[in-house]
Amino acid sequence: MPVLKTVKLTNKAINQVPSSFFTNSPRLESIGLILLVNSITIDNTINLPNLTDFNMISSCQNSIDCPINFTTQSFPKLKNIYFQSLSGSITINHDLNVPSSTISCIGNSFSNSKCHLLFGYPQQLVTISISGNGSTISPFPVIGDIYQSLVSFEMSDTGLDTYPIETSYPPKLERLNLNSNKISSVPSFPLPSSMTSLNYYNNSITDLDANTMFSANVSLVIFNMKDNPAFDDTITQAYCKAGLQALNTAITNLPDCLWCYYNYTTLIQTSVQSPTNFVCDYSINTPPNGLFISNQGYLTVTGINIGFGSYKPANYSMKPLIGNQMIQVYLTTPPLQPTNLTIQWGSVIDAVNNNNPPKSVLTILEAGINLVPIIKTKTYGFVEIKLFLSRFNAFLDHTWVLDNSQICTASDPTGGNINVICPTPRNDPGPYQLHVANPYVSRTYNFSIQYPSVANASPIPFYHGSIISLPGYYGPTFASPSVSILYGVGSVEPVSCQIQSISQYSLVIIAPLPLTQNGFYFNVTVDQTLSGQYGKMFSAQELCQQSTNNCHGNGQCNTTGQCVCKSNAYYFNCSKPYPIISSAYFNETNNKIISINGDFGPFGQSNLSIKINNTLDYTSAKNILYLRQPDNGGNNGTTTGSTTTTTDSTSTTGGPTTDTPQQQCEKQTSNCYGHGTCDMNGICQCQDNYNPDDNCFTKFINTTITPNTTSPTVSFDIDGIDFQFEVVSIQELDFDSNIAKELFISNYTWIVNASTNNITTIVDYQLNTTLKDNTTTDINSILFQSVSVLSTISFSTQSRDIQFGDQQLHINANSIKLSVNVTNWQYSSNLATLRVVFRTITINNQTVEYDCNEKEIDPLTYDSLSSLQYLRVIKDDIQFNGRFIDVALSDGRPTYSQTQLISLTQSSSNDEQSIALIGINLPQCQSCVLDPDFSPLLIDKSNDSGCGDSKSNTWRIIVGCVVGGVGALTITAAATIAIKKTQAKMRINKKMQMRLQSLN
Repeated sequence: MPVLKTVKLTNKAINQVPSSFFTNSPRLESIGLILLVNSITIDNTINLPNLTDFNMISSCQNSIDCPINFTTQSFPKLKNIYFQSLSGSITINHDLNVPSSTISCIGNSFSNSKCHLLFGYPQQLVTISISGNGSTISPFPVIGDIYQSLVSFEMSDTGLDTYPIETSYPPKLERLNLNSNKISSVPSFPLPSSMTSLNYYNNSITDLDANTMFSANVSLVIFNMKDNPAFDDTITQAYCKAGLQALNTAITNLPDCLWCYYNYTTLIQTSVQSPTNFVCDYSINTPPNGLFISNQGYLTVTGINIGFGSYKPANYSMKPLIGNQMIQVYLTTPPLQPTNLTIQWGSVIDAVNNNNPPKSVLTILEAGINLVPIIKTKTYGFVEIKLFLSRFNAFLDHTWVLDNSQICTASDPTGGNINVICPTPRNDPGPYQLHVANPYVSRTYNFSIQYPSVANASPIPFYHGSIISLPGYYGPTFASPSVSILYGVGSVEPVSCQIQSISQYSLVIIAPLPLTQNGFYFNVTVDQTLSGQYGKMFSAQELCQQSTNNCHGNGQCNTTGQCVCKSNAYYFNCSKPYPIISSAYFNETNNKIISINGDFGPFGQSNLSIKINNTLDYTSAKNILYLRQPDNGGNNGTTTGSTTTTTDSTSTTGGPTTDTPQQQCEKQTSNCYGHGTCDMNGICQCQDNYNPDDNCFTKFINTTITPNTTSPTVSFDIDGIDFQFEVVSIQELDFDSNIAKELFISNYTWIVNASTNNITTIVDYQLNTTLKDNTTTDINSILFQSVSVLSTISFSTQSRDIQFGDQQLHINANSIKLSVNVTNWQYSSNLATLRVVFRTITINNQTVEYDCNEKEIDPLTYDSLSSLQYLRVIKDDIQFNGRFIDVALSDGRPTYSQTQLISLTQSSSNDEQSIALIGINLPQCQSCVLDPDFSPLLIDKSNDSGCGDSKSNTWRIIVGCVVGGVGALTITAAATIAIKKTQAKMRINKKMQMRLQSLN
């Protein structure tokens, strides 16, 4: 039976146990033989290495039939042995060198059964219990130095007539039972202080030296002298430490200490007649300040005649430390402020004391310190311990000292915990010693810093690519580190994290995924095998902050996890402001009918009010949205560009002229610069490949274009002279045109993908807003994570016609078309709009000479609504032209888009150049597309007659830029839709244009 652990046999018909029964049972732990065994052999042939308990009922008649020898060799773990002898005599050789061994052998005087116990290692025994007339133990008598571990000793009904203990009691003895013997005298040496129970029941004892016996004992609870009929000792104060059971004795008196608590029959039993009109004389020792201090609910009271601690009401309990002299009181709810409490030392039902039991009023204060260190972290120069307050009175002043020298700082208790920060010059993991003290109690805690330990994590919540800081303690070497997320990012399996840096006190990682669950849990490993964890579960408020990006920056999460928006003009967790207008347009057949698109709220709003043009005060009005004026009876036609490009320096501004439009055209354009003819309407009809937008002055050419592989920047490089037009930022503007927030393109990188079919090349750019390289927790930066910015640059060797909203744009061969698409912008207000900002270089005081006339080229030209229409740049007699049209797409619908000069700043590196920031304004929309195109042009001066001297007719290159703004971003409108600016607004813008130009 190699796997058998327990054997219990109860068939009383079995009376013999063969030796072979115990073989091959190496795992056997417990044997119980309830069999009336009369033949059994236990010797060194048996090997039970794991046996701990042996129980048997014996009918053995002698040691020949039942040789029983327990040796350490056969039973190295056997601790507990129990025999019951029903008849005959049983001898047990207990030769076990096993600590804390116990043995019991119960004989029966009626059947004259007895036990003989032989101990080879008496110093290992803690319990000996033997009975049966004639039963013996060896070594005998019991001497304290030999039986030094004995706690409980019983020799009852054995026929003893002499006291079994000589010289001294075993020092740890707590229970001594010598009942039903023939002992007549007790030696005069002190009971051990540990003795709690002393039983001399049914003997022949006449008197005791009580003063000597009880002199050193402080623990005795019951002293049983019943049925000692000749016992007539005078019961003195020496008997007051324990309850006295003395029925059927010859005593005639009791001291006051016992009369005070005479009704406790479990403690005091005598045949002495109780006195009449007895008054218990008792008192307690009150501390000098009158205040009893409890420590973790326990306090000790000393006094005279204060009982045996047997009374136990609901709010406290008692335990005697020294009967009638010292009582330990345990308070169910110890007071944290000084509080009076009545302690009753005896029962209410007390006939002797006339139902007025002894009681005292104590003023009590709890000052105990019971703390459990739950988190221990190490940072540079400091140790921080988070302790659970099992018992702690925060109303008392406490001092906190580390390593007997460093004064610590403790936080106020919060949530049942307290945080303690201690300065230390040490950098090792410990051990450390924290000493805590108040005016009454002190305690010392020893602890070590387990590493790796993570103190906290920030920022929370985190996103894909977030830089997460994990301060803590990572040991003296922090070798072979690794970090994984076990919970929080939606993955069943652990997700590894890239470690950016690690030191003894710092760990920085990059989040592999965004936080998506209701908490997170990190696992950190260093030195290959040492692991530490850090986690946190979110409250309802924190879950709201995580799932809504702090209510999308437009409100606050409350404690119940609901978004409270900063105004009523939001819905969907403050993410959608309303009402907003994203676009509007005239009816194709009736200009009095206008269709408005936008978001007007989710709640079935009524009482809608729309105001147009002058219904608002001019000084405070802002144009939320422009509508382009229809033509052809309400129909918007095809747009190919404007014809106004340059201005002759010789043109006049005098009175009326009699020249026909054709004649005016021939004079002002030198007959279309020799590359076309003026028609009857004064419009140049150009030869093939000449540009009608500048009256045939420039010519389309072939050029090689190399796309930018890092960002969607339009770039031409012709004979070493370059031109660039790049996107700088995306701005949200408030009602007063102030910048509410701004996404700077340079803070991010682009994901680039290029393709070509040898005719048309397309390069796609996607702004990677999820990998921003900083640790900011700014709400705008977080919101930008969800913004999508896409851009496409395309160019072709062939001309193209592209539908742009309700217009068709003609893109010439070798021209660059730039598309910018912005979606999912989170607006701060329903009155907010967007502006996409571009940057380029302009030339100051630029002119072109033709036919000996200087033509001034304005760098910026505006249309009738003060929208920037043309940008012109001249470098070393090479001119670049850019054109902006006033169309955008808002959520897929065409709408007006104004282009404006934001700033014109003198270049610090070139006095002839300025840096221009140009903004394309868009209404509030959720999807925006800007769609400009750029054309390389050649200035043809072959027909320039010059000024009579030899002049170079070098061909000049011109770049024409057509910017089609397709802005599909949602525009919020609270109250006003403006179809066009007022005349006063136009005058202001015109003055601003002139002021900016004057900077040149």
